[in-house]
Amino acid sequence: MNATIEWAQLTPQLRVMASEERALIVRADVQQDAPTLRFASDDEHERATRWLLDGAIRAAFSAAREELVPAITPVRWAWRLVGLYHLTHSTPRLLEEAATRFEARGRHALATWARDRAREETSHDRLALRDLAAMGYDAERVVASIMPPIAARLVEIFTRYATAPDPIRCVGYAYALERLATTVRAEDVSRIEAVLAPGVRATRCLRVHSAIGSDGDHVAETVRVVARSSGSERREVAIAVHETARLCFAPPPDGHPPDEEIAALLTR
Repeated sequence: MNATIEWAQLTPQLRVMASEERALIVRADVQQDAPTLRFASDDEHERATRWLLDGAIRAAFSAAREELVPAITPVRWAWRLVGLYHLTHSTPRLLEEAATRFEARGRHALATWARDRAREETSHDRLALRDLAAMGYDAERVVASIMPPIAARLVEIFTRYATAPDPIRCVGYAYALERLATTVRAEDVSRIEAVLAPGVRATRCLRVHSAIGSDGDHVAETVRVVARSSGSERREVAIAVHETARLCFAPPPDGHPPDEEIAALLTR
């Protein structure tokens, strides 16, 4: 990389550096500041910001353990729907909280971003409930009594970000989840539908939060907002992207529960 034009120290030993063409992950204790260069255009700056944030996700891949992820089954898809419910249910409330805090600090562009996104995400939790009901579950009762561990830790970190005096890291949380959602393609949705009982429509929530939904537009909008923020704010966002992605990739501390255990929880 000829010049470092965006950078963020993700952990004490891990730094991401980005240009408008690529991102570089440096696995070294590099604590000194790197220069952030002036961009010739907004488009160039947005491309570099996108690489910065995507590089922060790529740096989190080390937490993934694909060999531990069980194959999708109907009961395991219901388990994921419960998690999707809790994530989508928490989003409007926490983004409204963040918007209020941004506004109080005079950061009107970020406040507008948070309010717009809160409005757009409202009622998406109902899609997960409809999917669960389509599979024959008492959806309201199930989500009231169960929160899968991965969803629980994501809601916890989102709450911490959004209710902080400076909620800038909630922007990184939103980017990480929506960027990862764009990797879910139409064929991935079809594979899930193929394991469900014939005639069961239980992918409404996934379709909205996938490459065939609106998350691609949301990712682009978030990049524009972050690119127009200060350098320190962009670095905070990148750190949150990395932390959130690691939580998404890492298996639960006690491992993924077997289908039998999930079935007992869902029908208890």
